[in-house]
Amino acid sequence: MRDIVFLVADGEMQATVEGFFENPAFDKRLQCARFEFDTKQDLIKHPRKDPGVYQDGHNLLKSYIATHNYAVVMVDFAFNDNLQTIDYQQFCEKIKANMRVAGWPNERFFVMAINPELEVLMWQADTSRIEHIFDYPRDRGAGTLRAWLQAKNLWDAGAPKPADPKATIDAVRGQNWGRKKTHSQLFKRIAKEVSFRGCADESFNGLLQQIQTWYPRIYA
Repeated sequence: MRDIVFLVADGEMQATVEGFFENPAFDKRLQCARFEFDTKQDLIKHPRKDPGVYQDGHNLLKSYIATHNYAVVMVDFAFNDNLQTIDYQQFCEKIKANMRVAGWPNERFFVMAINPELEVLMWQADTSRIEHIFDYPRDRGAGTLRAWLQAKNLWDAGAPKPADPKATIDAVRGQNWGRKKTHSQLFKRIAKEVSFRGCADESFNGLLQQIQTWYPRIYA
């Protein structure tokens, strides 16, 4: 049996998972025992993106019950205006119920429904950790990236993250601060290089705790 199969909704999520496991010290970052991960065997991108993951991701994962110990379902909560029409807990429970019907026991899967969407994971209160990835010109007296975003009314001074994480990334990408990067390239580098200590996202921290439960760290 292989370890964990990840079902993701799009190329940005795929790049994030790939980047995270490209870091040779991923087990130390997770504070868990080391396990195997291979992009070809353990990572699936749904062809119908978030709606596909939500509606029938369990069917895609059905055949992996016999090949993998665990499954992680990654999906954005905000697709198709779900923020206005569906309760977050009900959204998660529907995916969980479908996974159980497909044959996955509760203890063998985790649903990471990102609220509102993946971009929220890319922002931390201290932007100094990601400024080099955006080629932000702080060394030329520009101040912090967070201060720049606050001046552009993209980040409220008292908020831990921008109100619209996706629009904020697009605004940064639109600057002439270096070589143009795709969303996937940015997410992959952030996942690989940037510490996630201090991340307050409930879905992400829930995934970390679940992996630590599945693969508890062994102390000599």
